[in-house]
Amino acid sequence: MGHLSHIAGFAIATGDHPLPETVAEAEKLAASIERAIRRETAGGVRDLRVEINSNSVLLTGRCRTYYCKQLAQTAAMGVSGGDQLSNQIEVS
Repeated sequence: MGHLSHIAGFAIATGDHPLPETVAEAEKLAASIERAIRRETAGGVRDLRVEINSNSVLLTGRCRTYYCKQLAQTAAMGVSGGDQLSNQIEVS
């Protein structure tokens, strides 16, 4: 696994899936992750938010089952690499 260095307020992980270096790249990654989650869960996550901060990808929202939450996490990991993923989607 790579290491982290800080550039432009973002922690950049060296390796297969580095976090974005700029705000524009972070927004593009977040949109890609959202699309993947919506596709894999068939829209099953309500109020979905994907945030890219200085050292991780944060998922928030609500879904009905733990399976849906797991599908969302797996989809996000496929796009982001998953090394620094925090899944805070609530099951309700």
